[in-house]
Formats: sequence, C-alpha cells, structure tokens
Amino acid sequence: MAFVSLRVIAALVALAVVGVACSGHPTSAPKPFCQSAYDYEAELQRELTKGTVDAPKQIALFRRIVATAPPAVHADAQRFLDALEQVQADPRVRNDRSVTDPAHRAVDRVNRYASNRCGLFNQQPGNGI
Repeated sequence: MAFVSLRVIAALVALAVVGVACSGHPTSAPKPFCQSAYDYEAELQRELTKGTVDAPKQIALFRRIVATAPPAVHADAQRFLDALEQVQADPRVRNDRSVTDPAHRAVDRVNRYASNRCGLFNQQPGNGI
C-alpha cells in the first residue's frame, strides 16, 4: 500500500501531460526509450483500471526506461527509479518530501520528454510504439 502514493502520483503526472502536444522539437527520442515509456504507461493504466499495484513490475519496467533513456532525461529517470526503490524498501520514505518532491519533478520531466519526443500519448491503445 505504501507504494501506492508514489505510483498514483506518477500516474497522475503521466495523465497530466496527456494533453501536451508535440512542442516542435525537431528530433525524436530513440525507439527503445519510447517503447519502454509506452510499456510503463500501459502497465500503470492496467493497474489503475484493475485497482491493483504491482510494484516489482513497475520497477522492472522503469529500469528499462532508465537503461534506454537519452542523456537529456537519464538523470531524471534514474532519480525517479531510485525513489521507487527507496519506497519499496522502506514505505516510510513515501512521506519524506526530500525524496518525493525531487522524484515528482524528475518523473514530470521524463513524462514531458516522452510525450513530446515519442508522441507517447498520441498512440492508439494497444498499438504500442
């Protein structure tokens, strides 16, 4: 249950950027990063629909995002992954704003990048990248 807080906030942040259109960036992100971001978002949506939380699966999927993240968002992706792992190891961390605030800002930047450079939220459900 402790993991739900960061997960729900991450999902809300992801949903908040749904309306963000491509902002004119001339380049796109690497396809492996885009696919990883899509897979993670799809998992969050599945869990949200089912009302479940699969923290180990979320962490595994986010590790793929970190592994494929371009330099522009790699540090932010790593920061959020570190926070997810900290909360899983010690649920009390979810109330530590020195951990959660930077994690929320970091995942917001990753989501914005994925939205703008991958067209993440412009994909048709079930079609992948």
